[in-house]
Amino acid sequence: MSWHGRIWFLAACLAVSGLLAAFTMWATPDAGPSGKTRVAVTLASGATRPAGLTVTDLHDIGELRARFNADQGHPRLLLALAPT
Repeated sequence: MSWHGRIWFLAACLAVSGLLAAFTMWATPDAGPSGKTRVAVTLASGATRPAGLTVTDLHDIGELRARFNADQGHPRLLLALAPT
């Protein structure tokens, strides 16, 4: 491939990357003044919210360990989400 072809290929890759970055910034919802992104949870039509079901934000590993050990002997579901 000639150097002209390589330059055009590099320019095309940069343009596509720039467009993807711009679209990502435009499509990302605003986190708002608190810095936390609002999340909407929708139940299926006709479904009712299970009693006692909550989602909790944990701030350190000690909170996670305490809550996990408190339900010893019961089935547990652990969902870990990372912002990256």
